[in-house]
Amino acid sequence: MSCQRVVLARQARFDTGRAHGIISCMTIRPMTEDDLDRVMELERAIFASPWRRSFFLSDINRPQGLSLVAEDEGVVLGYAVAWGTQEVHLANLAVCEGERGKGIGGRLLDEVIAFASRSKAESIYLEVRVSNTIARKFYSERGFVPTYMRKGYYENGEDAVIMEREVDSEPRPKSEVRS
Repeated sequence: MSCQRVVLARQARFDTGRAHGIISCMTIRPMTEDDLDRVMELERAIFASPWRRSFFLSDINRPQGLSLVAEDEGVVLGYAVAWGTQEVHLANLAVCEGERGKGIGGRLLDEVIAFASRSKAESIYLEVRVSNTIARKFYSERGFVPTYMRKGYYENGEDAVIMEREVDSEPRPKSEVRS
């Protein structure tokens, strides 16, 4: 089911129960192999150069790794993949376009930060396209700062901005958070 059809189907079912567009029954849980069809559908819809299924499959069981999905009513709306110990790499975070601005990305990022804290990591870093001003703003609002540029990092020659933040010493939410 395409991201657009999922959004329309969810709007038809949930408009009367929503407060200001916030998803009320979202669950953040570990990604499983059963999620990969939907994750790949989102990956292809969101990114010009999507990851291969094998990347997600290997990350599901990666030592010192974290692969999560955000779902509502059994529908995967977003996902995050990170790994590392002293320095955690947020390798992938995505939310279905029609579900953005509802706190899903923030909840996934909170879980990555909690993972980094539990891992005793000192920092979290990520790469983001120079042209992706919305994502850069999202991460900046959550304490990430640009640290340097990787010239020609992406397959089309676009530069990547490396953003980093220190890990809070306060523990954050644990996986399997339900609201």
